[in-house]
Amino acid sequence: MANRVSKLAEATTRARQLKAELGTELREARLGRGLRLVDVAGAVSTSASHISRIERGLTGDLSLLHLAGHGTVVGLRLHARFYPAGGGLRDAAQLDLLRRLRARIGDRWSWQLEAPLNIAGDLRAFDALLTNGETKVAIEAITRLRDAQAQLRAAALKQRDGHVARLVMVIRATNYNRAALTSAADVLATTFPLGTRATLAALQVGADPGDNGIVLL
Repeated sequence: MANRVSKLAEATTRARQLKAELGTELREARLGRGLRLVDVAGAVSTSASHISRIERGLTGDLSLLHLAGHGTVVGLRLHARFYPAGGGLRDAAQLDLLRRLRARIGDRWSWQLEAPLNIAGDLRAFDALLTNGETKVAIEAITRLRDAQAQLRAAALKQRDGHVARLVMVIRATNYNRAALTSAADVLATTFPLGTRATLAALQVGADPGDNGIVLL
């Protein structure tokens, strides 16, 4: 729980930083066009003091519609997207996958849930990190493969950035997920060559699997 509260605090801090950064961009764009605060305020139907507060990152919640309109007036186009950060709420099915994996491989491994990548400013985390002596295995639990190729590649990128030698994707064994894995055969062949049997056999004896693997449970 403390880890989750910490991540929410980090998100709040980042939101404040984003407001300040966007405000600076809006101010510089306005000045670059020779516009006054009152000019922008009139175009977006608000007050000059409100525009000033936005530029200084001092406003409360701002709608994307308002920001997009404000940006258009000063010649900017708003673009926003989310990036995987890890540490989000897990559903019961995902937690069940992790419990079932732990039951299958026994107690030879030390478990760390929500293991961060330990990169400054990077909020991503592995769903679990297994440690046995010098051997470390990152675990990602997926209940439904919405876009198999994209999800597997994102996990592999997290592995690279987290400097973990082995990554195991634990995926719920449904017909839908099996079909999705078949569609991503090219990614599996190069990035996750080990299957359920070989991966579990290594983990059950506390050994390095020797490569990345997919486990269907």
